[in-house]
Amino acid sequence: MSLAVKTRLSRSLSLMVLVGVLAVLPRIVLAQSKPVDELLLLAQIAMSKGHPEDALNVLRRAIDQAPDRAELYLLRSRARDASGKYEAALEDATRYIAMKPEDPVGYLNRARIYSSQEKNAEALRDADYAIGIAPRQADGYFRRADIYTDMGKLAEAQADERTAEELDK
Repeated sequence: MSLAVKTRLSRSLSLMVLVGVLAVLPRIVLAQSKPVDELLLLAQIAMSKGHPEDALNVLRRAIDQAPDRAELYLLRSRARDASGKYEAALEDATRYIAMKPEDPVGYLNRARIYSSQEKNAEALRDADYAIGIAPRQADGYFRRADIYTDMGKLAEAQADERTAEELDK
């Protein structure tokens, strides 16, 4: 084969490789820079399927893109709790509360994490605070009933369950 033919073949092959890379590149870039809302949805799906580690990987990217989005820390705290990473889960739950101090969901989430660690006094404090913020929402009473049950305070647990059921009607 002549040198000219080899050169043309080499250029053609290089051009084909370049065209192939350019065809795939937008998909690679898009996968790396998905909008935060899409990443949040992917993380929620991973959690609903019982894959907290997958959710954590997605949330890492989302938080890098939008560190001021409180709901990312809330979901990451849940994923970390589900993965047994309680201290990290508490950090994220506390960060969420700092960002949204009037949202009872943050306190109930942190109460659940404390319960996972059998820190009932701290869990009870957060459940009480959530009820103080939103006394007409059943979730706080259900959470506190669970905590009371863990503490062996069955009468208090039953009273909170009744209250929660009344509010759920």
